[in-house]
Order: sequence, then structure tokens, then C-alpha cells
Amino acid sequence: MKNSTKIGMAIIAAASILGAAYVYAFTGVVEEKAIMAGTVVSVVEPGTAVKEGDVLVTVTSLAGAVPASRAAADGVVKEVKVVKGQSLNKQDVVAVIEYR
Repeated sequence: MKNSTKIGMAIIAAASILGAAYVYAFTGVVEEKAIMAGTVVSVVEPGTAVKEGDVLVTVTSLAGAVPASRAAADGVVKEVKVVKGQSLNKQDVVAVIEYR
């Protein structure tokens, strides 16, 4: 077997391994945390499909209702950890998202 063929096969194998690692690293379940404190005004429902940037929870502030947590990537809401009217602190877990 020629060296160029061996190198080509090694590159293909490495690309396959890296591709599988990328998919594995960006799938799974993640706890989303609040970036703001306040009283919860609205919450996304479990089972909701979300896209990166979608608002998961809003809280009251001096300026009115503002997003306290957004989805970090596309996925499905598996569990919601807060309810309307609840007092929320910064870094509290608000939802569990299964990312794809």
C-alpha cells in the first residue's frame, strides 16, 4: 500500500472520530440557569421544542418583564424547575433541556 493511500485512510479515520466526538459533545441533557433574579412571570412548558436563543423564563424587573434564561441550543424542554410567582435567584436552575 502506498504512503499516500495510508495517509488518506488515516485522515478519513481521524475525521470520522472527530465527527462522532462533535455529535456526542453537543447532544445530551443540560440544566439551564437564570442570568437574572426576580419573580417568575412566565415559564416554557415541558415538551416544548426550543431553538437557540428562545426565552425559557421571564422575571419582573424595574423595566418590566425581562428574559431570565434562554436556550443555549436547539432542543426539547424535558423538565421545568420553576413556577409562576416563584422568587428566582441568579444561577438557579430553571429548566432541563435535551439538546440535539
